[in-house]
Amino acid sequence: SEAARRLGITRRTLHKKLKKYGLMH
Repeated sequence: SEAARRLGITRRTLHKKLKKYGLMH
């Protein structure tokens, strides 16, 4: 479903952000 797809994208974005922050810290 589209909702699941949206959640997947959001999760990916969050993961990327966390990784970026992790690298910065």
